[in-house]
Amino acid sequence: MYNSEQTDDKVSDNDLQKPNIYNQYLPYYESIKRQRLESFKEICENLSRLIQSQELQPGFPLWSSRLQNFISLYGFSFTKTNHIKLINFYLSILSIKNLNYASANICFDTLTQLTRRTRMITRNDLIIDWRIFYVWSKLVLFNHDESYSLVSISKHIVNSFVFCVRNCRPYFSVTATQEILDEFRPYLCPFDTVCRDVIGYLDMFLPVHLPPELHHQGCKLWLSEFLDIWETVYNNPTWEQNLISLFSFVAWCNIGYIDWEPWLARIFTKILKNFSLPVGNVELKKSTEHYSIPVVATWIVAMMGNHSSCIKYLRDLLSAIKNFYHPSNTGDFQTELVSFLSMLAQAFVDRVYL
Repeated sequence: MYNSEQTDDKVSDNDLQKPNIYNQYLPYYESIKRQRLESFKEICENLSRLIQSQELQPGFPLWSSRLQNFISLYGFSFTKTNHIKLINFYLSILSIKNLNYASANICFDTLTQLTRRTRMITRNDLIIDWRIFYVWSKLVLFNHDESYSLVSISKHIVNSFVFCVRNCRPYFSVTATQEILDEFRPYLCPFDTVCRDVIGYLDMFLPVHLPPELHHQGCKLWLSEFLDIWETVYNNPTWEQNLISLFSFVAWCNIGYIDWEPWLARIFTKILKNFSLPVGNVELKKSTEHYSIPVVATWIVAMMGNHSSCIKYLRDLLSAIKNFYHPSNTGDFQTELVSFLSMLAQAFVDRVYL
């Protein structure tokens, strides 16, 4: 796993991924460089020894912790080759059958840290098999043994897993979209309770970071179909939140490359309806679950541009709800309306600095 060329003290910082730039201003920088090289060599050698000895405990938690501390102190002070080898190492650990949850949690946290900067490793450098995380999603998110005290699961493992999948998602293969659809599309029945889990899987795994030239193997395979499903549902099921999240995410990751024009009228109509605003003196019954305001705001801002009518529909939406901002109109809806304006402005600022 370790690249011996990094043992050379003459390795330039330009060959490293992203070292901590502040270390070079310290008066003992040369000493730091030697410590950095020795520390990384020791970590890699001991991680490799774990595989050779086929014994993860007790060394795996120790040296994984040392690696995370190394990144905190020195940044990504290793070459791209070693960076990719580290990622593949932890992916291989996750592929071990009957791996305990503690070791899996360590892998999730470490992979999250190693893949959090997508600019350092491109899709051409690394491909990750989405099925590794699919297997673990069933063990982590839908584990029934914990309620019977048959297994011990950390309360943080769910968040660790979700963050790990989100960071590794850009590296799923080009064919992953079709594979995921083939796996879950047979269960897409809005009237079946399993639909909630299926939409959750799709929201979690569908690759949305594909470049525009690969959209025919990505979002174009499912976007129109899922929008039609969303349009036909009016009883506000719980899985609708996952669809909104998926639409928002794919819009944000592909700003300017998706033509939302055919669906804009229906999208804004559904958003207005979900606010559950009172009509006259009759207050509408509260929906089963409101859309996430930050997600909706991000979706709207991501659809702007390229001579789109999104601004026009947004203006009409604000005109329709502006009277409800008056202090005399009180109700549960006011908090969401205020949050909507705030999140809309925040999403716009985020897009400017994207």
